[in-house]
Amino acid sequence: MKKTLISGLLVTTVSASCIIPVGASPTDPQQEYLNSMTQYTISNNTLSNSIRTLGSQTPLIQAYGLVILQQPEVKIESMPSLTNHQIFAKNNVREWVDEYNPMLIDLNQEMMRFSSRFGSYYSKLTELSEEMNDNPQAKESFQYAFGKLQAQVQKIEENMDMTSLELNRYHTLLIQDSENFSERANASIQALQGVNGNIPQIREEIKRIQDEIQAELTIILNRPQEIINGSINIGKQVFTITVNGAQTKTVDFVSIENLSNDLINLSDSQVSAAALIIQQKQQELIPLIQQLSETQIQATQITLIEDQVDGFTEMINRQLTILDFLKTDWKAFNNDMKELMNMTSTDETVDTEALQEKLSQFKHMSDEMNKQTNQFEDFVTNVNVR
Repeated sequence: MKKTLISGLLVTTVSASCIIPVGASPTDPQQEYLNSMTQYTISNNTLSNSIRTLGSQTPLIQAYGLVILQQPEVKIESMPSLTNHQIFAKNNVREWVDEYNPMLIDLNQEMMRFSSRFGSYYSKLTELSEEMNDNPQAKESFQYAFGKLQAQVQKIEENMDMTSLELNRYHTLLIQDSENFSERANASIQALQGVNGNIPQIREEIKRIQDEIQAELTIILNRPQEIINGSINIGKQVFTITVNGAQTKTVDFVSIENLSNDLINLSDSQVSAAALIIQQKQQELIPLIQQLSETQIQATQITLIEDQVDGFTEMINRQLTILDFLKTDWKAFNNDMKELMNMTSTDETVDTEALQEKLSQFKHMSDEMNKQTNQFEDFVTNVNVR
């Protein structure tokens, strides 16, 4: 198995002196997109794009997580417990990277192995299906071979259910920790605000733009073209702010500078438009962060850290939603395979035409599965952040 390569940060970072707070916030799960996945499954009786999409989210999630791990501790005198909750957030990232994300990678590998096995069995199964009404040995061989495939699908379904259970337990605690962090962050902002009543408005505007940037990144990574190699490149801009009317500090504003040409397919109008929007939104973000920094540097630090924690939580939420779609697809697939087994488990004459039609449908699903599991692996291994 290839190893995930993440060599940078896929978020916005601000540093002032030794402080390097970070932040970005993804959108909520895109309901329109998820609804389209459901319709695709219902209308085509095949796999939705759930396997591919699980893979496409992986670089974003790991990038958010890596930035959280690299954040320095935020220390606010009026809210010392904020530091503890930041530590909880870092521990949650480590758990995801070390324990839970590997579960999804293992599931993908299991499905990849099944699709390969089914492909190698298909021709022989078709041949045996043509002979089974006249040759009991052919029928027995068919049942044995197909039974091994169905047992493999059943095992994957059980592993998928267990993975979902474990991830949802993790998600419950993650949400609780994220909410507790936000509660203390908001209380800290209120204490810092003083006479500077515009801090909440600036914070909301920063969050809105961060949401929009993440949404456009999702569009680019979810495009239908194959992922071969690509990178999301980080650049730094520097500006100077005046503190208390006299003292000056330099603020480094790090953001997504550009996406490699492999990721931006200019022949895809939706992708090129999304890339342009990202550039525009980054330019809108700079003066807002500068304005907030001039008002209160600690408020800037808290805002961007809170956005990053919330962003990681929402990305995990989206990943679990997509996993639920995959579970629905897989259970339907397993039930269809059980039905085919039942077709051949009686002494009555088998409708070989209907049987072969079912096999053809399974072959189509297996081919789609092979395609998406390889796409999953490509996202995990070939999309770099640097």
